[in-house]
Amino acid sequence: MIITTLTVFSGNLYAESAVWKISKDDQYFYLGGTVHLLSPSDHPLPAEFTQAYQDADSIIFETDLVESKSPAFQARFFQAMTYSDGRTLETVLNPETYKRLGDFLAARNIPLENLALFQPWGAALLITVMEYQRLGMLPEYGVEEYFSKLATRDKRQILALESADEQLSFLQSMADVEPNTSMDYTLQDLEQLPEFIDFLKTSWRTGDVEAFSSHTYIVKMKSEFPELYQALVTRRNNAWMKQLATLNNNDTTEFVLVGTMHLNGEEGLLSQLRSLGFAVAQL
Repeated sequence: MIITTLTVFSGNLYAESAVWKISKDDQYFYLGGTVHLLSPSDHPLPAEFTQAYQDADSIIFETDLVESKSPAFQARFFQAMTYSDGRTLETVLNPETYKRLGDFLAARNIPLENLALFQPWGAALLITVMEYQRLGMLPEYGVEEYFSKLATRDKRQILALESADEQLSFLQSMADVEPNTSMDYTLQDLEQLPEFIDFLKTSWRTGDVEAFSSHTYIVKMKSEFPELYQALVTRRNNAWMKQLATLNNNDTTEFVLVGTMHLNGEEGLLSQLRSLGFAVAQL
């Protein structure tokens, strides 16, 4: 399943960007939907992102980016994705799925043995990121990395909605999906990735929520893997709302950046903010 870069928004038919001004009682903050991996040609980013950043006193990401890059966390992440009890990817997957994975990797000159100790969810996540990168979508050009570097340069306050370990615990919920089903869907989705990337970029830049939320990837995740969607999206949204609801209780202006998949739908951040009486205006 493609999870790493799914991003969307909520707005009207003629929306122009994935950035919103969230207001209440003469106070406001900005909420922007992001794409975690982009290519050099995707820059400059839409002007609305720069507008919000320049007006903000601090920037808030989903997770602590510095912590997530630390050697200690990377070691924990690798440990979480791999087996240490004698099991291997080959012993867990059925022969048909294992062969299909091997054929996919062979076509990219990657030895299947390199993934031998990965749990199926870890292998699925790894090959998804690798395929995005093969197609020119890289984290160093993603929205978060861009603004992280900018905020560091400008000595802007940088905060996070969750710790890196909290994000890892949500990703580990992918292990709850039957491993052959998860891997088969991942490989099937990756076959259509070039088309999806074009669609993703267009819908993100123009803020076309209706097109994005009706895409097969989103519909499939919600309908066929509801528990996973709850863990990766809904439960995190609900946890983040406890912080977002208090951002207008001070004299500073924040710019919050989250994967755009967290914004749309009844469980999305925009809908929840509206239900609490915030005015939500798209830039």
